Amino acid sequence: MNISRRRILSGMAASTGLAIAPGVKATFAQSVPGTPARDIVVVVFQRGACDWLQMLAPAGDANYIANRPSIRVRPATDTTNVGIGVGSLSGVDLYLPPSAPELKTLYDSGKLAFVHATGLYTQDRSHFTCQDNMEKGTADADPGQNSGWLARHTASVGVQADLAIVSSGSTNAVSLLGQPAAVAIADPQGFNVSGGTANATVIRLMNSVNATTPYKIAALQTLNTVQDVQTGLAGFQDPSGTAGYTGGALSNALRAVGRLVRMNVGLDVVTVDHGGWDHHNNLVGEFNQRATEFSRSINAFWTDMEQYRNRITLVTMTEFGRRFRENANQGTDHGSASGMLVLGGNVNGGRIYGSWPGLAASQLDSGDMAVTTDYRQVLAEILVKRHAETRLSSVFPSVHYAPLGILKA
Repeated sequence: MNISRRRILSGMAASTGLAIAPGVKATFAQSVPGTPARDIVVVVFQRGACDWLQMLAPAGDANYIANRPSIRVRPATDTTNVGIGVGSLSGVDLYLPPSAPELKTLYDSGKLAFVHATGLYTQDRSHFTCQDNMEKGTADADPGQNSGWLARHTASVGVQADLAIVSSGSTNAVSLLGQPAAVAIADPQGFNVSGGTANATVIRLMNSVNATTPYKIAALQTLNTVQDVQTGLAGFQDPSGTAGYTGGALSNALRAVGRLVRMNVGLDVVTVDHGGWDHHNNLVGEFNQRATEFSRSINAFWTDMEQYRNRITLVTMTEFGRRFRENANQGTDHGSASGMLVLGGNVNGGRIYGSWPGLAASQLDSGDMAVTTDYRQVLAEILVKRHAETRLSSVFPSVHYAPLGILKA
């Protein structure tokens, strides 16, 4: 009988009083013998559909100006909501919002790259459906999948450590659906059973005798994971207090990922959620507040990981972009193309990748910015170049591998 780690944790919590702190999902540079060393892959999902026409805005484009008269990011010649110029794509100058200067610094360092007009090939505009499709690695034309893309990938390359595959939150991400080794951890410093190590010892003794039933096997597996964390914490030094974390949700999650990296517990793949991007109203104020947390948190994580940067690749994704034209509430509704950023020691950064679709009426997709780069092409390049994937068809069966050159091999 196969029991997932998610089921182990929830079952133990309900049946034996095991209280596992809500979790973090991480990926550590752990390789199977005979394969190349691989990066720690951190996947940040911007839940709610981040508006990448605000995150990386074509501020001087006449169509953009006409369709977003009150909410648009503006070029330096203006006086309000003035963007930060980063570069151009297909001759179109692009600007970060004024609330994200840290991303500009990372971009200028050559370690961060943007990919614009990425997304899911779909006509659907449902948060639930699009998030589910993206986490399972599918698009409208693909057959359905019963597992997550990261679950298929980690099964393909293999994992060795109990804490190789981690999810940030109280449950595992759908991208890990079908991976029994995945575990959810909010913060390793609070990861234990109710009552602490003493209770864990009692539970272990109670389940060690004739440990052949699925329940007892699950109990011991869970306690082994707890013990791994406690062992990693022994003598652990945490210098993250000087990194610049904000204390917000994304900062707390990335700080916990950094702790797992420093603990050297065999981390290999991590998922992190950052919600709150569904801005139907008052977009400028709400978006800039969210972008501040996003920018500062990612910069703090990079600062924190100074000694590990050549072993880390962080990628962001979101379920879809927003409508091109602003609505009557000075917000944007559900749209199509969005964007991604990739940060890492092996990133060919300081560049904007992808193909600019144009924003003239004839170039739009049902009134929205069109997707020109399948989000899976970005993920595929990371898996192949930085995470030892040699059977990409088992992860994304319908995707023809066409790397954009974002990463070094």
